[in-house]
Amino acid sequence: MFAPKRREPLWLQVSRWLVRLFCFGFIALFLFFFIGEGGIQELPQLKQPDLLRLAFIPGVFFLALLISFPRERFGGILMTLSFVGYHTVSWVSDKKIPTHWDFWWLLIPAILFIVFSVLSQNTRQKRTYQRRRR
Repeated sequence: MFAPKRREPLWLQVSRWLVRLFCFGFIALFLFFFIGEGGIQELPQLKQPDLLRLAFIPGVFFLALLISFPRERFGGILMTLSFVGYHTVSWVSDKKIPTHWDFWWLLIPAILFIVFSVLSQNTRQKRTYQRRRR
């Protein structure tokens, strides 16, 4: 009925949860600023590029965070795409290459989620190989 629990190194589990807490901290910080700047009443007054930027970060980023709980690699890729989408909208709307890489640090959890999924996969393959050798 339930899938067996994977036995992974403790450092991998702790690191995974630290990255998740970092992401939730970002979402909480964004909500704090969003409410402080006027909240949802300000949305109709925003221009379309600004609404698209809000859709990518934090919208797609938050969705990717939720997806990364069961599927880390896909969530990490989606986080990276939200970063790229945000800067693409900035580039198209401002008609110049964006030099304000404000959210560059959002790539850190995205890359870490991808790395954790690869490490987790390698751990599983290693255990399977060891069982077959016996």
